[in-house]
Amino acid sequence: MMDIEKVRELFPITKGKIYLNHASVGPLTTRAREAMERFLDVQIEGDVTKELLEGVEETRELAARLLGADPGEIAFVKNTSQGLIIPINALDWEKGVNVILNKDGFPANIYPWIYVLPDVEKRYIELKGCENFIEKCSSVVDERTKAVTVDWVDFLTGERVDLESLCNFCQKRGILLFVDGIQGLGAIKIDLSTIKVDFFSSGASKWLFGPLGIGIMYISKRVLDRLKLTNTGWLSAQWVDFNNFSELPPLKNSAARYEEGTKNLIGIFGLMEHLKLILEIGPAEIEKRIFHLREILINGLKDKGCEILSPISKKNGSGIVTFKHVKTDSEVLYEELIKKKIIVSLRSGWIRVSPHFYNTDDEIKELLNNV
Repeated sequence: MMDIEKVRELFPITKGKIYLNHASVGPLTTRAREAMERFLDVQIEGDVTKELLEGVEETRELAARLLGADPGEIAFVKNTSQGLIIPINALDWEKGVNVILNKDGFPANIYPWIYVLPDVEKRYIELKGCENFIEKCSSVVDERTKAVTVDWVDFLTGERVDLESLCNFCQKRGILLFVDGIQGLGAIKIDLSTIKVDFFSSGASKWLFGPLGIGIMYISKRVLDRLKLTNTGWLSAQWVDFNNFSELPPLKNSAARYEEGTKNLIGIFGLMEHLKLILEIGPAEIEKRIFHLREILINGLKDKGCEILSPISKKNGSGIVTFKHVKTDSEVLYEELIKKKIIVSLRSGWIRVSPHFYNTDDEIKELLNNV
């Protein structure tokens, strides 16, 4: 059982705000800040030590543990978009193939497909209400469908796709599956050793608490050999040391071959501390806590007669709860909440609330008291 008060001490934001906006930007912890400052203390002396570089591999192993993956399937990227763009570019796209996209998905999982693959047919799924993503997929896929790309958790509604069922659907048809995981990773437990997605990308900026400019890309070892050597640079290679460049070593036989040059080490060290924190508490415990807060929130909103856009059931719910007040305009309510330092998001005329495990029951009740 986690000690909420002790954990909250790691989050300075709790001292001045009720922060319920993790689907937007997660607040940095003191642990991550201290780790980043330690790195800066070393760099200010002009020497990045071997021990610091070893921290990169420790962070890779932590990310693999969180995802239920092998460390060789993990690479560090700048953000979610880059983690999708790299495998899109690295695959061969034969003439006549098509890709399935969610029309209302987040733009990070739309733009790369439009502009990186202008000549590949896009087939858009448009979900209305509680329509099932897989059922809609089955109506548009055919023998020329090469890939399906999906947001694990919808940024607006919080609707969570059943990835295991979608994986089974795609595998039976020989279709590659891309997942934008940023609205789930850190809030919802996942195990990619049993859920056979091909590509998974998540920036650290939301439910992983940041820092900004660092993310995790997963490439399944089942498909690594199908990818071309794009984004290949000198740090894609298996260097033993950096003192002799007369012979060029072979490339890494892992996802890290796409880490082409100097890494965002300060971002990696901040991320390391947040991965440690999440694993120390336990992804299952975090998910349980978030769903507990979610239940209080949904029940309170129901009691007030609010219109709830998000799924009510846990089965396809997430850490996001989106609603409208019956009488007060969402923009007016949003401004009132912000003035009272209750931090939420305004999205498409709806109020989006996204608590994390360190939030308290009383904070949710305070939000409800002001709705």
